[in-house]
This record gives sequence, C-alpha cells and structure tokens, in this order.
Amino acid sequence: MAGRGRRPGDQGTREKIMTAARAVFLEQGFTKTAMTAVARRAEVDNALVYHYFGTKLDLFVESMAGLYAAERRAESAATGKPRTGTDIVYEFLRKWEQGPEEPGRAFVALAQAASGSPEAAARVNEFVVQRVWRDGKPEPLTGEAARRAAMVGSQLVGIAWARYILGLGPVATASLDEVAEWFGPTIDALRTGTAPTGG
Repeated sequence: MAGRGRRPGDQGTREKIMTAARAVFLEQGFTKTAMTAVARRAEVDNALVYHYFGTKLDLFVESMAGLYAAERRAESAATGKPRTGTDIVYEFLRKWEQGPEEPGRAFVALAQAASGSPEAAARVNEFVVQRVWRDGKPEPLTGEAARRAAMVGSQLVGIAWARYILGLGPVATASLDEVAEWFGPTIDALRTGTAPTGG
C-alpha cells in the first residue's frame, strides 16, 4: 500500500501479485475473484496481498492499469513531437490488445466491474483521466480542462466499448492504425477546444 516503505524485493513481490491478479480477474471476473485465489496464484501469503493493495478493488484497478503503463506510440516518441489525438487513441486501444489473452478481454473486465459498482466506476474514471489525459502528471484538473478530459475519456471508452463489447462493424474489425486515424481528429478537437463542450 502507498505510504509503506519497501524493502529490497518488495517491488518484485508486488509485480508478481499484480500479474497473478490480472490472470485471475480475466478468468473469473471481478465479482467472483477472491483475494485468496490471487494469493494462491501468486504463491504468496494472503496477508501480502492485503499489505500491498488493501482491497480487492484497489488490486483490480492496479492490475488492470498495469496494462496501460505510460508508453508513447513509437512513431510519435521517435520524433519527439507532442502526442496527437491519433496517438492517444492508438495507445489506449493497443494496451487492451497486448498479452496472451483475447484482445480487449481486459477492457471487458474493467467495464463489467465499473458497471456493477459506483466505487469501481469512480476508480475507472480516475484511471482514464490520470493515465490518458494527464500522462500521469499529478496536477488536478479544474474548469474547462476537467470538462474536456471527461469528454475525451468518454470518447475513448466508447470506442473501446464498440470494438470489444459490441463488435460494432468496422470499429471492431479495422486495424488499430485505422481506428486511431478515424477518431484522432475528434480527440484533438476536444483537447484543443475546437469542438464545443456545451453550456
């Protein structure tokens, strides 16, 4: 848990638990997953799971967020240019399609948890804003920036929902590059203020 000093080897144990948790959550879903099952999969004592993460919701959000470590699209990072809306869409979707599991499965698990718990929904919202809009920067968002962040987040979640849950036509079958190119200009408009935010 945050605030507790870490001894040598602690980070390795924490990562081991997160990896095990991600696998169990994807297999069983948020509701059916027990912390004891995660401990067994990670081959650690139950107490260590609670020590590092506190609650099942904290563990779930952290393990899913681990898929979306701050990582810029290769083409953008190579040029040193600021991220574009196309980069943001590409990076957001790419993380849900990495790993051995079915593409988008982690997003489905995240969406199911959020739809079944107001607290989980709030944490997912925090995750989207922190990881995608702010690039992990700690500064709080207020006023117009907060409104635009919410609109960008809703667009990204909507795209992922159409691709992984609804299987909606070309959005589901096109390549990541194609989808990113289609929706990137909309994200740019919302971020830069060239799209209306209402009121």
